[in-house]
Parts: sequence; C-alpha cells; structure tokens
Amino acid sequence: AFLGLVAAVAAPFPSGPAAAHEPRRFEACTVQLPGTCIDRGASFLYGDTVVVRGRVEPPHAGRVARVLRRDPGSDVWRRVGTVTISDRGRMRFVWHTTRADAVQGAPYLFRFRIPGHGASDRTEAYVLFGE
Repeated sequence: AFLGLVAAVAAPFPSGPAAAHEPRRFEACTVQLPGTCIDRGASFLYGDTVVVRGRVEPPHAGRVARVLRRDPGSDVWRRVGTVTISDRGRMRFVWHTTRADAVQGAPYLFRFRIPGHGASDRTEAYVLFGE
C-alpha cells in the first residue's frame, strides 16, 4: 500500500491541453448601436469603431485573451490584439476602421482565445463603403 501511495504522489501532474479546464461558456458578439450585442450581420461604415465583446465562464480573471480576426476571403485566423479578462469574465476589443478596411460583400470574423483554455464562438462585422 505504501509503494502505491508513493507511486501516486511521485507521478507527474498532467500538463498540456488535457490539464487545462475548458470554459463552460465562452461567447463573443459584435456591438451594434445602440448597444445591442449580435453574433451575425453587424454592419458598419468605414471610419466607424467596431466593438467586440466576450464573456467566459468560469471568469479566468486576470488572464490575457488573444483577439483573433479572419479577414474577408481568408481562411486564416490572425492575432490582432490582446485583452485582459475582467473579474466577471468579460472582454472588450475596439477596432477603429479605415477606408482600406471596407469590403462590400463579406464580413470580418472575430473570436477570443485563451491559450490552453479554448476559444470563443465567432462573431462577424461587415465594414461597408456606404457610398
């Protein structure tokens, strides 16, 4: 019995993705004025500010989440920023668009990722010319 206890105590702690606890809930949305948070179809004119919000449970307070964006027509998610997760599990990312960001027929996709803990669902934002 003693050897079994020693073996159990001496065994290495799990590490890597299997050891990381997955969030029970991990969501992202795009804020469409006047403050409604939606997943699909948010539209902005170039020059507008796009706000992407996220929420994770459990809160993962103080951790840093990566903000990932997939540009229209691309299959690649790339990091465009980081945010610190609040005590209540909330995240907020702000993107100031320019004329060069306008793509009439396809959305930008956003999501948050906490390294070792998973990624949120995705949300979309259309940036339009409006001319």
